[in-house]
Amino acid sequence: MTKKPLILILLAAFSGAPSADELARELPGAAAAAVVAPQIETANDDTAFPTPAELKPRVAFWKKVFAEWSEHNSVLHPKGDLTKVFRVLDFRADAAVLAPNALAAKKKREESEARSEVEGALRSLQARVDSGLPINPDLLPPDEAKIYAAYANNHDPQRFARAADDLRYQRGLRERTGNALAVSGRYLPEMERIFASYGLPTRLTRLPLVESSFNVEAYSKAAAAGLWQFIPSSARIYMRLNNVVDDRRDPWASTDAAARHLRDDYNALGSWPLALTAYNHGRAGIAKGLKAVGGTTLVDLIERYDAKSFGFASSNFYSEFIAASEIERDYRQHYGELQREPQLHFDTVQVPDYVPYDTLRKLAGADDEEFRRLNPAYRPTVVDGKLRVPAGDWIRVPAGARQRFEQAYATLTPGQRYSAQAVTTDIHVVKRGDSLARIAKRYGVSQRELLAANDLASGAKLKAGTRLQVPIRERGPASDEVLVASVRATEARPVRTAVASASAAEHRTHRVRSGQTLGAIAMRYSTSIKKIRELNGLGESDVLRAGATIKVPRS
Repeated sequence: MTKKPLILILLAAFSGAPSADELARELPGAAAAAVVAPQIETANDDTAFPTPAELKPRVAFWKKVFAEWSEHNSVLHPKGDLTKVFRVLDFRADAAVLAPNALAAKKKREESEARSEVEGALRSLQARVDSGLPINPDLLPPDEAKIYAAYANNHDPQRFARAADDLRYQRGLRERTGNALAVSGRYLPEMERIFASYGLPTRLTRLPLVESSFNVEAYSKAAAAGLWQFIPSSARIYMRLNNVVDDRRDPWASTDAAARHLRDDYNALGSWPLALTAYNHGRAGIAKGLKAVGGTTLVDLIERYDAKSFGFASSNFYSEFIAASEIERDYRQHYGELQREPQLHFDTVQVPDYVPYDTLRKLAGADDEEFRRLNPAYRPTVVDGKLRVPAGDWIRVPAGARQRFEQAYATLTPGQRYSAQAVTTDIHVVKRGDSLARIAKRYGVSQRELLAANDLASGAKLKAGTRLQVPIRERGPASDEVLVASVRATEARPVRTAVASASAAEHRTHRVRSGQTLGAIAMRYSTSIKKIRELNGLGESDVLRAGATIKVPRS
């Protein structure tokens, strides 16, 4: 691949992104002279996605993680050197007979013991090196001899101390990756079409293997959601994210957004290794790192950039992508004749009016699960009928159902379709330190609306414990605070007006899908983890099993 200079000008100005001048100030001198966007490399081979010699050990490590090591393997290694693996603990037999709590306890105990043993061996070796006396490998204890041999070509006088301070465990992902490969069949054909429409390499569509394992309900501690794991700030640039719709959870809409995001990353940085790393670390962060080390490549960053922000995840992101995409390409070598799910087919129709979600579902002739699978972006307030599907939205209906839907839609009465969004309310319990302005900003409403909804005079003081009515209508992007609070479902989240009970009239049922967590389920149904646990008699450490049916409180 012909080496291209780094770009200083982004494709288009977009909210929240660094300007061209800002990016230029971060790039090394040679790159700062570039003013023409590079031609996007669309090849799907090593030309577009090279694996430099320096990265091959990393790729080999991650291929073992994705395809060889089980979720019940714990791999002990130093973060900074993936050529070294000190222990591979195997709990697969235990997993077949132990309860989840007992298995977790055993893993924790044995991992701690193994780490202590390896760290002790490393520090003993370091003490021998520090003594200055000759080391005879034949006289070393077995653990120390094995480690000493592994470092035969490393002459750093502090090599063993550095490794002792750098230990971490990596769990295998073989089962999760196998499931991801099967599920990906639903989405990959359309994802490839979308990426090709932007002139991008279709190999990029394998990135969700790394980001989410093709789990559409994946949600991270950093509030990243969906197949492509968009965080709220990036999502607002590329898709809809408000109290009605979260397009991050829509496999097709988020794929279109990811294609544009990656296209912008490439045009800003000039190579796919850098662009993919920027998807994880941030465009401006990559530029800053390159400037700091005076480099132009990902290898320059990995070898010379020691900023705390550029940690294990960022430095390994590209290598993980290469490993995962090669596993997917050669999946038969690793998984045999894996049954991959068929592509999801559907028709799309536009909704001219504001219409309740369930009305559209019935017009489509779909059951709850199918319609939700085709239209997963709508928030619980829409699914539950508190708010309506917005006028002008395109929805998906089962393949072949478009004509029937349009004919049925034409028969809707004025009482079944509306010219405006519904208005409903939530309850916010005032906490110490809350102010009217802060509450209004959190929910995306005006202070005047809050005052009117609660019959309060301007300047009214709020007392802790007061229950405020918060108007809910279709509005702009929710704040990160609201998104994180609602998905984590902590006790700080807004209290809903309806109180869940164990009676059949006040709860619904949910069938657990592979990879789902209590947090994701709580987010979907606008409830809390605590309430779900109480309703189902679950303890803090209970593990959800795919296929199980649990009760969920009605909001």
